[in-house]
Amino acid sequence: MKNIFLILLFAYAFSYTVNAEENQQPELRELEQKTVEPKPQQDQLDINNSFITKYEYGKMLYNNPRGIGCNSCHGNDARGRKMVDFKQQLLDKKVYNCSLVIPDIKNIDYETFSTKVNSKKNPNLKFEKEQVCEKLIYYANVMPTYFLVEEEIEAIFYYIQNIK
Repeated sequence: MKNIFLILLFAYAFSYTVNAEENQQPELRELEQKTVEPKPQQDQLDINNSFITKYEYGKMLYNNPRGIGCNSCHGNDARGRKMVDFKQQLLDKKVYNCSLVIPDIKNIDYETFSTKVNSKKNPNLKFEKEQVCEKLIYYANVMPTYFLVEEEIEAIFYYIQNIK
């Protein structure tokens, strides 16, 4: 008798869950039919529509782009500065007084800026024999490579152009 009662209870519970699912199915079908349209790629990449402005994003990257910040060398105003003076003596005992001057990037065009930010090595240039300091500095390739994506480079450039 106990077993029959358990079987009847089980059958009633099973039929109750089947009926509940059938009653909810129209709602589930409606939800399944509604599709969420993905946002266009352009909206996802538009920094001005996010919680941070393009200027703020550029400033953040300028101060810390994954390593040494641009402001460490170019300054907070991007005007550049003299970094260091040094002497170089060649085999002929002639001494050259050199200065490493970081360039002003406030008034640079975008193409030059973008190329320089991600270049791993300076292109080959020919120097005159007396251009010892320029040659040393150029081939030292002091500018670090950051491996930034285009949106990050654009944000930094935008920030530099709009620094007050």
